[in-house]
Amino acid sequence: MNKLCWRKFFKKIITLLNSLIIKLKHNLVFARILRIFGVPVLYKIFICPSHQCNANCVHCYEKFIHESFKKFLTTEQIRNIIDQFYQLGGSVIFFCSGEFLLRDDALDLIRYARSKNINANVVTNGLLLDEEKIKELKNSGLSNLIVSIDSAEAAKHNEYRGVPGCFEKAVNGIRLAKKNDINAEIWTYVTKTNFNGLAGISKLGKELGVNIFTFFPLLSGNLFNKFDENLTYEDRERFRKQYNHSSNVTLEFSSEKGPCRGGGLEHISVMPSGDVTFCPPVPYSYGNIDKRLIKDCLKDIIKDHRRFSKCRGQCIVNFVEYRQNCNAEFMY
Repeated sequence: MNKLCWRKFFKKIITLLNSLIIKLKHNLVFARILRIFGVPVLYKIFICPSHQCNANCVHCYEKFIHESFKKFLTTEQIRNIIDQFYQLGGSVIFFCSGEFLLRDDALDLIRYARSKNINANVVTNGLLLDEEKIKELKNSGLSNLIVSIDSAEAAKHNEYRGVPGCFEKAVNGIRLAKKNDINAEIWTYVTKTNFNGLAGISKLGKELGVNIFTFFPLLSGNLFNKFDENLTYEDRERFRKQYNHSSNVTLEFSSEKGPCRGGGLEHISVMPSGDVTFCPPVPYSYGNIDKRLIKDCLKDIIKDHRRFSKCRGQCIVNFVEYRQNCNAEFMY
């Protein structure tokens, strides 16, 4: 066998091995083993294509005053992100930030994710959810529709979102999703301002037949320096005591010992600027997709996740030690 044949032979072997490793990454058991040996594996990713939004939320974690706020990911860039994510063993995508459904390519991107057998979730404020949009989402193969609701009181929700009628559209969108057999859930949050609102949202969720996923304060964007909006340890424990055994409410941090599920433990995010971060509310970049592969950014993110392993019980952006000492660049 001549040298050229040997090269072709080894090239085929390497291709087969790479294909095998990718398949193993998509198997949960083998993926965990590969991670032990330092092979980069990623289960979930938040893709944030644009900051463009038709709401103006008081708690928005994206509201930084900077030129990069105007940036957005192109269709080609997002497809490339999905391709890289698939090679890392990815299985779940959350399309979020701004209002994803404002994009002309939103349905095509959902279809592209589904073509790789990746579950596609959309996080939305609900303003664009009508019968036609729901049917389009259904036909695109959407796995889960996540609607943000800040209060079970329509007037308060609309005030928080800065848009009249937002509550009615969000609730109606959930009803339409259920009617069309689309999985739906509500995402919400608690801060000092809306401390007592979760009970009402839980009741609303039961009426709509959907579960509630609840975040403690994300001190980012409009709330970046508003530490007075954060909950105390006692506050968090009160919510845990009340909702950890709830039939329809799940807390992001069900224990004060709970680690951040971002930072590569379960997911990372890619922002509209192309910067790769722990998760959408954390404005610290570990590299940009125009210059680095996601797997290389992921390795650095995992290192910081381990360095700040004591930052538990709430979002890592809430910890001053992470802000001051992380091995990442403040994006804004």
